[in-house]
Amino acid sequence: MRGPALHDRFVLAVAALFLCAHIASPARHLEDIDSVNFALGLRHYDVAAHQPHPPGYPVFIVLARGSAALVDVVVQADPADPEALASRDARAMSLLAAVAGALALFFLYGILRTIASPGTPAVLAPAATALAACTPLFWLTASRPLSDMPGLAGALGCQYLLLRAARHDISLRRAILAALACGVAVGVRSQVTWLVVPLLVWTIARVWRRGTVHMAFAVAGAALAGVLTWAVPMVWLTGGLDAYRTALASQAGEDLDGVPMLLLTPGVRPLAQALADTFVWPWGTWLLAAAAIALAAAGVVGLRRQRGMATWLVLGFAPYLAFHLLVQETETTRYALPTVPAIVALVVLVSTRWARHVLQPVVVLIGITSLAVSVRAHHQYAAAGMTSSEVLARMTDAAEGLPERPHVAMHRRVWAETRRIRHMLTPVSAFDVLPSPRAREWQEALPAWERDAPVWWLVDPRRGDRGVVDPLSMRLREPVRWPMPVAALLGGMRPHAFDWYDVSRPAWVLRDGWSLTPELAGVTAAASQGLPAARASAIVRGHDGASTLVVGGRFVAPAESVQTLDVRIGESWDAATWRVEDAIGPGAFAVAWTIPAGVLPAHGYVPLMVGATGEADRTSPVFLEQFDVQPSGVPVLALGAGWYEPERNVATGRTWRWVSDTSSLRVRGAVGDVRLDIAGTYPRHYGTAPVLEILAGGRPIATHTLSRPFSIESVIRASDLPPDGRIEWRVSSSFVAGERTGSADARRLALEIASLQVRAVR
Repeated sequence: MRGPALHDRFVLAVAALFLCAHIASPARHLEDIDSVNFALGLRHYDVAAHQPHPPGYPVFIVLARGSAALVDVVVQADPADPEALASRDARAMSLLAAVAGALALFFLYGILRTIASPGTPAVLAPAATALAACTPLFWLTASRPLSDMPGLAGALGCQYLLLRAARHDISLRRAILAALACGVAVGVRSQVTWLVVPLLVWTIARVWRRGTVHMAFAVAGAALAGVLTWAVPMVWLTGGLDAYRTALASQAGEDLDGVPMLLLTPGVRPLAQALADTFVWPWGTWLLAAAAIALAAAGVVGLRRQRGMATWLVLGFAPYLAFHLLVQETETTRYALPTVPAIVALVVLVSTRWARHVLQPVVVLIGITSLAVSVRAHHQYAAAGMTSSEVLARMTDAAEGLPERPHVAMHRRVWAETRRIRHMLTPVSAFDVLPSPRAREWQEALPAWERDAPVWWLVDPRRGDRGVVDPLSMRLREPVRWPMPVAALLGGMRPHAFDWYDVSRPAWVLRDGWSLTPELAGVTAAASQGLPAARASAIVRGHDGASTLVVGGRFVAPAESVQTLDVRIGESWDAATWRVEDAIGPGAFAVAWTIPAGVLPAHGYVPLMVGATGEADRTSPVFLEQFDVQPSGVPVLALGAGWYEPERNVATGRTWRWVSDTSSLRVRGAVGDVRLDIAGTYPRHYGTAPVLEILAGGRPIATHTLSRPFSIESVIRASDLPPDGRIEWRVSSSFVAGERTGSADARRLALEIASLQVRAVR
């Protein structure tokens, strides 16, 4: 008995240390929209008002309110202080998650001892329990004010009761108790259903086979009774069955809107991404995940002699895994939490069966490394200074120092994901939040810009429409990011990352009809606003003196077609104050003009419109992919031959333009030396690093051997710049796109340019 007793004390010590570490450093912030909903539910339970969001989590709310009562004994929050109340709620739910994590370790230990086959080393259960405690996702989720860890603890507790009831001779009393617990546990978190119902059905079948049908119905009835204990009060508090059904349908629509489900978009790449989200990011790093996955895969082979563990894994986790991969948003890393007990059990199993002297030290090393990653991530999370609530508090402080209330535009995702926390923390806001129509959010700020009112923009970094505003006017105030490794463990957290920009008094703002980025091109095409069928419009800020205007793009038409590009500045198209015409042919074009002094007003904004008329029919579109207007003395770029259309990765938001091995661009408006800031990358198949040669007036002025990725600066002296500002690029390596893709794409590609800027050298 000394062995089992020693193992019991070891697991008790692990759970106690785990609990103490988490209590000592609790969460003090509501970082996720779900945690905000839970906090609102602690104050007033109303599922119809998403307090919390459907399906309601009534058992979790009851437990969290008990935890909040304990926290109130220690921390007396001021009811009139929204931030203090939010911190109290976060601490209460974080404490509940920590206790649930410790209980989950006990239940996992009990399960592994219950299902162990004869001859299984006794060290399997305590070793797997310790490794689970060290796993980064398990450790960090036990700190978050969410229902995931209480849900996992409830599921493991129910699995333990079911497996104990079903082993050897069926115990009807234990089976009924386990079924009742299953019904109650589903009220903690709805995903518990997928973790306990298959085992519950298996248990009922064993009761039926070894007893009577009445005994089986008794077990099923106990499960139903457990559900009714929380379902009936929840529906009653919601306002009745119809009100609850409406709330549930609303939540389902929000959950499914835009979620990249593998079930609806099957494919190799989505499957690979889902598997990485599920099995890699819970470990925080690729190296750690690779070692664990390799050992777990080998452990599957050892299940042939572990019938009990095989039953537990197949019935207790396989259904949830299928549901998770096919239906859930796998980007949300915490949804993969239920896979952690299964993975660690397989990892430890293989180390107890083969090559023990080699694999057991490897498992110990995995545990130590996992603990180091977990502690670091926990510290980053607990000491976070870039949560959305803290940024909103800083915005409030910054707004109080301005003479006029700032107007805040937000990308639709940021607006939706911060709505609850804005209402919770800033019920009387110091700034005005503008409406956020899909795909055209920035246009709500046009009246504020035209009045020279301060404007802030909360930008989704994965969106590609930042090009609608003069980039020189976008001043980054706060990037809301989480550092690694905690960022990987918080994948899918809402609000996602966003950037707080001050965009007051921009030199220009686009309206409609432009294609500066792939996203804007899509919006223009969807609204049928592209040239020549419609006109592109913008507003331009006035100033004293001349200005430099650049308009460029692509004319998609048969050879010999001609279009006349009209650019007019004034109050209306028919009463234009200024007009320039330039004939363009098929392919890429870039036109630069100097706007004389006096055309633009000294103050305020004036409309600018671009139209195209000519011999080509309306099915030959003109895509406007370049635009800039700056006062003389501020250099601007016009991209010429060899530059291709902008491209974008929808998943990451990364944008780039391919450039050919020979290309040209023009620098206009400069009055002295200028500096080119160039960043990008090149394909991996290049045998050697490519060389970029920059020429001006036919003479080489700079040569750069590029790294992958590269970021270089190239200063061009005013004496080297020709009168027309033309600069040429030559790249030593290139390829034909169609030769590598098997398509008819005849473009010769050399480099992916992610960022290209020109600045005056002061």
